[in-house]
Formats: sequence, structure tokens, C-alpha cells
Amino acid sequence: IHVINDLNLKLNNNGLVCLLGPSGCGKTTILNAVGGLDKVRNGKIYIDDERITKRSIKKIDKIRNLKVGYIFQDYKLIDSLSVFDNVALVLKMIGIKDKDEIKKRVDYVLETLNIYRYRYRLASMLSGGERQIIFIACALIQDTPIILLDEPTSALDIKNQNKVLTVLKEISKEGKTIILSSHNPNHALFLDSNVILMNKGSIA
Repeated sequence: IHVINDLNLKLNNNGLVCLLGPSGCGKTTILNAVGGLDKVRNGKIYIDDERITKRSIKKIDKIRNLKVGYIFQDYKLIDSLSVFDNVALVLKMIGIKDKDEIKKRVDYVLETLNIYRYRYRLASMLSGGERQIIFIACALIQDTPIILLDEPTSALDIKNQNKVLTVLKEISKEGKTIILSSHNPNHALFLDSNVILMNKGSIA
């Protein structure tokens, strides 16, 4: 079984790209491959002219930390921590330890996403839409040029879907490349994004 088969894709513009297609068509696998989480048997993947295929795990991790922010479909917050501490934890995981630098970067991201007022609220007290926006904050805080999102609104109602998609639309205007997977054509229309229609691991 080829989850991704005969795929040739080049993304060289900042902005939004939507991988659109039904469940099982290879969207998540493409994101995992681009993020260096899944290994590919054949073919090559480059990020900013730097190959990530057939490299050591340590090297791939280094490239990912510098270049790629990833929001998983089942991304988890630590419910016992505040919003601030959940986002700050991402910086600590990539080696940033200076408390003033962490506070500066976390406050900036929370203000950018209009959720600064929630900074001391426990994650367990957040709504589904608020949690999803915190996931985006966790990806943004790394300040990577590429952000990958796997079905970022799948568990949300229409109101919160629109809230999250509006945030993504604004972020894409700041020189970021945002690649998200979705099975909902309305998301691509709402975002006014470039659309790549997937079918059985290939571009349809």
C-alpha cells in the first residue's frame, strides 16, 4: 500500500495552502513527511534547500525545530498548567531558558492571537475553540517560517471553526507558510487559500 504515491510538490510562496480530500487520502501522511515525523521509502523532501530525507533523527529534529511548527489533530494541553505555562513549555523544550525572553515571546504571541487575558487561566477551563487557538500559539511561539496543521478545526462548532480559521488567515499575512489538511471544502473557500486536492495519495 502506497500512502503517498507519485507525488511531486513544490511550495515556494508564503501564504495558505490547503490539502483537501477525504479521510485516508494521505493528507496527514504528507504533513508528517514534511515535518520529518514519518520516513519515506523513496523520494526526497527539502525544506529551504535542506534535505530532510535519509538524515539522522538528530539532524531532522534540528531542522524541524528551526523551520517547522506542527499542530497535531490530537494535540494535548497540560490541563493543570496555565495558558502561559503551556505555551512557555514549548520554548523550554527547544532549549530557551531565559525567563525574560520566555515572558517576552509568550506575551507577544498571546497578544497577537487576542488571548492575552487568558494567560493565567488553567487549560482545563478553556473551551474547545480557545484550546485550539492555544495550540496555534504553541506552534507560533517557535517563530518558524512553516506551520503545519492537521484538521485544526475538526472538533469545533461553526463559530469556533471560523474563529480559528480567521486567526490562521491573519497569521499567513505575516510571511508564514501555513499548510493545513481538511476534508471540508468550505474551509478552503473561507481561507481563500491555494488548494491541493488529494486522492489516494496523489494530487488529483
